[in-house]
Amino acid sequence: MYTKYFGFNEKPFTLTPNPRFIFLSKNHKEAFAHLLYGINNHYGFIELIGEVGTGKTTVLRTLLGQLKDDNYRTALIFNPCLTGVELLRSINHEFGIEAESEYANELLVELNRFLLAENAEGRTVVLVIDEAQNLQPEVLEQIRLISNLETENDKLIQIILAGQPELKTLLERPSLRQLNQRIAVRYILKSMNTNETRTYIRHRMDVAGETGGVSFSYYAINWIYLYTRGVPRMINILCDRALLIAYGDERRRISSNIITRAIREIINIPQGKRWSLFFAAIAAIIILITFAMASSHWLPARTNAHPPLTSQAKSLLSKTDVAILPLSGPISAQPARIKSKLEHEILSYDQNDTHVHAFNALVSRWGANPIKIFGGQLTVPGMFERLAAKRNLRLTAYRGSMDEALGFNLPILVMTRVPGKIGDYCIAITNAGKDGLLSISPALFGGNTMHKDELISVANGNYYLVWRNFGKMPDTIAPGEKRFEIRTLQRLLKQANFYQDTIDGSYSSATVKAVQEFQRSRGIPVNDSVGELTLAALTMFEINQAVPSLKER
Repeated sequence: MYTKYFGFNEKPFTLTPNPRFIFLSKNHKEAFAHLLYGINNHYGFIELIGEVGTGKTTVLRTLLGQLKDDNYRTALIFNPCLTGVELLRSINHEFGIEAESEYANELLVELNRFLLAENAEGRTVVLVIDEAQNLQPEVLEQIRLISNLETENDKLIQIILAGQPELKTLLERPSLRQLNQRIAVRYILKSMNTNETRTYIRHRMDVAGETGGVSFSYYAINWIYLYTRGVPRMINILCDRALLIAYGDERRRISSNIITRAIREIINIPQGKRWSLFFAAIAAIIILITFAMASSHWLPARTNAHPPLTSQAKSLLSKTDVAILPLSGPISAQPARIKSKLEHEILSYDQNDTHVHAFNALVSRWGANPIKIFGGQLTVPGMFERLAAKRNLRLTAYRGSMDEALGFNLPILVMTRVPGKIGDYCIAITNAGKDGLLSISPALFGGNTMHKDELISVANGNYYLVWRNFGKMPDTIAPGEKRFEIRTLQRLLKQANFYQDTIDGSYSSATVKAVQEFQRSRGIPVNDSVGELTLAALTMFEINQAVPSLKER
């Protein structure tokens, strides 16, 4: 209905799982790593627990996609409401072996024969049981017996039990203690944080082919996170309803008011004034509590950073349907005043000293030597780039939004709208904390932290990523070219889960495809010759070297 109006090729927020829309947050990646670790080390039993809608199926689909090569044999049971014999028959059927018998012992014999044959061929057999909280205790006991199929040295089958928190309670029953004690790897999947929620929404719109026909405001994203608590399924439901409302109102900007209306429709709150005021009061209380908790964490470093609520803000809380305020950071009715103060503060510093501070902060994150004495003019990118190269570092330009630049998860240089004698002033971002709090250099207003929205007010949209080309990968590669350095490119693409073929140093069609898919996932213009920006973005997947990241990995 609204896809053509907003310029989508398809609906971005459907509830049906679609591999093309897969988005792995930090927690999803950790869950995936735990599962893969347990499988490859043949621990036997692995447990994955997560609330409804947190993305367990996404993790399992990603895992099964990773295990498609000749070294693995996999089976997925997604309807565990079965008897012990029915489950055995389903397992045998999924593995393509004899599954007609009505007797458990005969089915186990066939399964054991299959497992021994696969083990002899060097293949790992993996059984995934989704929605395992629905299993009956006697069926779980049957699964334990399956795990007894082993050699003297190894487990013949790796079993993943995935389910909702009720699974944990079920396994803690005394009658199931033998099974519970065998689970060597466990992971509880948590929901996404605010920044991941923002990236998730952007990712799904990009995959759906969005071309600038719609956008979500900062406050709308915060309200979405507050209501959904970062649960992907709830985000999809809410965003889909918000787009439908915006389409009906002929709007292309999803505001906090539209999100409020979408929430009201989802939970079926009447439109009457009394209900609106009640809804507003609850929302305001939650937001203010969240803000107070966040503020207590970081405001001491900048005691005068943000004033208390103004009378105008308090009035909004009492009169509007929902007064949407940032969960943390600046609360001000005068953003122009913040911008003016920042510009004045930046201009109060010597520009060359400012650039030296920024340079030293960035190279120090990479463990490189800072500038101790510098008599020239540190221009950007000119001299900045040359001094970085002497420290084996690269400076790569990026044009876009602050969120997109931070998404590369590398130390970055922010160019401001504040002009000086040697071009625009620049500020380094060396860390990105929770709720939009950034570590910056040089210090401003006596502190080295600043909220992202404050810095956005003076940023001109030009950024420079600071990174190191560990594998000496070439910036431009022709399809079909063979070079030893391409092996590093393939290894990083594989680490990022975009490349599954052999690491052979050949820029094959499979490698080109992986590069292009990676570029799309990061919002980089797609091309078949790699490019410096793509290499910079891949740096965060380097596991053999120390790579400083803006956020915790």
